[in-house]
Amino acid sequence: MEVSKSIIKYLYYLMMVSCILMAGSYCNGLYAQDTPVSEVAFQDGERVVYKVYYNWKFVWVPAGEVTFTSIEKDDHYELTVDGISYESYDSFFKVRDHYVSRVSKDNLIPINFRRDILEGHYQRYDSLSFDQDNHQLTEYFGKTKETAKTFEFALEDRVLDMVSSIYYLRSLPDEVYDVNEDIDLRIFFDKELFDVHINNLGLERKKIKSIGHIACIHLQPELISGYVFEEGDVMDVWVSSDRNRIPIQIESPISFGSVKVLLKSVENLKYTSTLTELYK
Repeated sequence: MEVSKSIIKYLYYLMMVSCILMAGSYCNGLYAQDTPVSEVAFQDGERVVYKVYYNWKFVWVPAGEVTFTSIEKDDHYELTVDGISYESYDSFFKVRDHYVSRVSKDNLIPINFRRDILEGHYQRYDSLSFDQDNHQLTEYFGKTKETAKTFEFALEDRVLDMVSSIYYLRSLPDEVYDVNEDIDLRIFFDKELFDVHINNLGLERKKIKSIGHIACIHLQPELISGYVFEEGDVMDVWVSSDRNRIPIQIESPISFGSVKVLLKSVENLKYTSTLTELYK
């Protein structure tokens, strides 16, 4: 049961890690959010869908889907992520998750973030209000919005949430960088500040089932043991090498099996891409 509960949350971590690619050489010794954004890599109406598989005893079980959507408002972008389990999986473990991050158009730094999730019998409401200039954060955290308690945090610098980090990192300057360059990211989630460290393995032609070979960037994030990972586990992430920087395939073992995330469809990408034809 703990495996199932972790799948959707685990996917958000995977998506966030995969898009760290855009940090490039600017992030050598710096955090990704310290790099200015001059042009966003997405546009109003972009929609990206992933299919999540869980492997148990050598059988790949389709568990659900996660959909990423961007909407442009007058002074901000509204970035949403919705995770659902398939009906065939609902009887075992039903998932209905909704995440939304609102980010400033000026710098893509989050203004507020909210998640409202149902995972089996687990229910959680979590809302973050950011004062990035003064490095203050207010979190409303509880089972439901009505029962959520207020927590105040003082931060040393600006931070990202799990959704805004994906779009922010996709939009950082497109610079060529050295293989194995270290990249770091600060993210606030679940009343904690996380530092994510990524190793970049460079360009690779990845063979995708039913599609063929696609030019990708191969990334391997360092994993923290004790949650769904064991000591020495390695996650592999392949990201499209075009300017959209879309994660295509993600694989990793977890404590009770393994997980695979595959790109299912894309709509309204900002930049021309073969992905549009490959993933209709």
